[in-house]
Amino acid sequence: MKKIVIIAGDTSGDLYGGNLAGKINKQFGSCQIYSFGGKTLAKNSNQLIDLVSHSVCGLIEVLSSLSKFKKLFNQTLAQIEKIQPDLIILIDFPDFNLALAKKINHRVPVFYYVSPQVWAWRRKRIKVIKKYTTKMIPIFNFEKELYQKENMDVAFFGHPLLEIIGQERIKKEKIISFLPGSRKNEIKHHLKLLAKTKEILENKLPGYKFQVLKPSGVNDELYKEFKKEEIFNHSYPVLAKSKFVVAASGTATIETAILEIPYIIIYKINKLSWYILKRIINTKYAGMLNILANRQIVPELLQNKATPANIAKGVLNYLGSDSDYESFRKELKTAKQLLAPYNGITKFAGYIGKYLNLEEIKKDKI
Repeated sequence: MKKIVIIAGDTSGDLYGGNLAGKINKQFGSCQIYSFGGKTLAKNSNQLIDLVSHSVCGLIEVLSSLSKFKKLFNQTLAQIEKIQPDLIILIDFPDFNLALAKKINHRVPVFYYVSPQVWAWRRKRIKVIKKYTTKMIPIFNFEKELYQKENMDVAFFGHPLLEIIGQERIKKEKIISFLPGSRKNEIKHHLKLLAKTKEILENKLPGYKFQVLKPSGVNDELYKEFKKEEIFNHSYPVLAKSKFVVAASGTATIETAILEIPYIIIYKINKLSWYILKRIINTKYAGMLNILANRQIVPELLQNKATPANIAKGVLNYLGSDSDYESFRKELKTAKQLLAPYNGITKFAGYIGKYLNLEEIKKDKI
C-alpha cells in the first residue's frame, strides 16, 4: 500500500490538505495518508502532530517561537523517517516546509502545493524550491508562469477554494461579519479594533446584526470583546448570509470574494513587524484579489489606517448606496474568475493517483 504524507502548518493549508486527502480517499483505495496539520486533515488522515495549533504570524512573534518550532520540526522529521512515504505533499508554511524539503533531499518525491509568496518577498527562495522539490503546484495562474520561467516542473489546477465553497448562493440578511484572522496573535490585534467598529455601526445601522467568525479550535475566551451569541464557528453557510464583511488580510478575503459579498480588508500587527515588512515586501496591495487584478477592487485599511472610524466609514459608504453596493458585488463576481479553473482539488487528487499508480475505487453500476 502506498503512503502519502501531507504537511500544513496553518488553517488555510489544513483546509486545502484536508479536502485533498478526502478526495484521494474517495477516489483511491490503495493508499494510507499521514498528516501533520490541523482539524480538517485529522478528519481525513492519520494525523501524527497538530502543527496548526502552534501557528503564529508576524516576524517578531515567529522569532520568539523558534525553539518550539525546532522541536516540532525534529519530531515531524523523525515520524517521516518511520513512515517511509512514497510521496510528501508540503502545503505553504515555507520556513518549516522548505527546511524539511532540504532534509528529505529527494529521498522521497516532494510536491509543493500552494506556493510561498516569492513574488512578494524573499524571491531567492525559488532556488531552494527548485533544488529540493519534485513538482510545484501553485494555486494562481501567474505563479505557474513564474515557475515555468524558472524551468521548473509545474502542475496547475486552479484555486482550491472554488471547489471547497462551491456555487451555492444563500440569501443575504442584515448581518455584518467580522473575520479577525486565524492565528491567535493576529486575532488579538484585530478583535479590539473590530469591537470598537461594531459600537459605531450599531448606532448607525439599526436592525443590523453582528457576528464574529472564529476558526475551529480557537477558544471562545479569546473573543471576550463580543457577546457570546455573536460568536460563530467559521463556516461558509454562516458567512454567506452576510450583507457585508470586514476581514483580516488572508485566505478569508478570497473566501468572501468567492461568495460575492462586498468587504473591506484590514490588517494591523505590532509596529516593529510592520516596519520590517514594509521594507521587504514589494507588492502594491495586500489583498490577493487586488494583486491578481493589479488594481484596487477591494478597499484596504492597513496598520495606521485601520481605525474603527475608518472601517465604519467604509462599511457605511457601501451600505448607504444601493448602486455602489451592487456595483461592488458584480465586480467581485467577475474578478473571482481570476481564480479559475474550477474543481482543482479533484483534479489534483486524480493527478496524484496517476503519479503513484493508485488503484481507483470502482463504483457500483446501478
